[in-house]
Amino acid sequence: MSEYETRLRHQLMFGPASVVAQGIIADAFESYLTKATLPCAADILRIGKLNAQIGHLSLREPKQAWEKFRLANLPDHAPAGQDRYRAVFQAAINVHHELHDLPPFKIKAIPFDNERVRFLTKGDRDRLISAYAPHVRPIITMLAFHGPRIQTALQMPWGVKGVDMQQEVIRLNHTKNAMTQSVPMHPRVKEVLSPIWEEQGNPLKGYVFLNRFGQPYQDTRLARIPGGNPLKSQHKTACKRAEIDDFTIHDWRHHWASHCVMAGIDLITIMHMGGWKSLRMVQRYASVGVDHMLTAINKID
Repeated sequence: MSEYETRLRHQLMFGPASVVAQGIIADAFESYLTKATLPCAADILRIGKLNAQIGHLSLREPKQAWEKFRLANLPDHAPAGQDRYRAVFQAAINVHHELHDLPPFKIKAIPFDNERVRFLTKGDRDRLISAYAPHVRPIITMLAFHGPRIQTALQMPWGVKGVDMQQEVIRLNHTKNAMTQSVPMHPRVKEVLSPIWEEQGNPLKGYVFLNRFGQPYQDTRLARIPGGNPLKSQHKTACKRAEIDDFTIHDWRHHWASHCVMAGIDLITIMHMGGWKSLRMVQRYASVGVDHMLTAINKID
């Protein structure tokens, strides 16, 4: 009764802040996981790891809790990987704060180089696509002409929730940012997908892309340690055959966005089609358009 009386007194004196101050970080994770829109599977795994290590700590000092977790668990992680943990931790605290009418909480982002822009000429693009194994070429064609993340492409289904051959539309499920975007199918993509669709009997469900054993690709986002690329070895071999250097499989996404800019597509449209959450993420491609125009203007005698 004495403890309960003290808790009531704090609530009367300090309002919602007292409720949060008396809670633990696990309460914030619970709030985050019960909101209307669930985070992606990889972030759910990150929350599980965070909760196991610091869920018992008080919500009074979330920054200290974060530092304790980071120093104990993330010293070998790349800065980008560390920042993903930071972002999901901050999001969980803020959902809990919002439920109790408290101001937003912020942890300084971990800096990392995310400004890489690498693209191929159209000739190099086609030469590299041709260098892949036959069962991989349709996947790479989709990466080159629609720019999804690799796992977004590999887990794509037939039908209205993915590749709709009847309407010639692709519904891209950008799981990382909880966004879904329908885009018209590029003719080159339709050209490589039509034979696959017909061979499978014009299906309206099931996976579009299968590995060389005829099985769906593993969704590495659901793995115990998120990440990994099932096409890594095929990509390395194809680059060697095509004599293309310094081009990762994720660079197909940069290639697509860069060629969109060079084709005159505005950044807002690129942001929506590519599933980026903010315009800031695509502004790095703006300079590509300037360089392209400079090359074009220098051709004038």
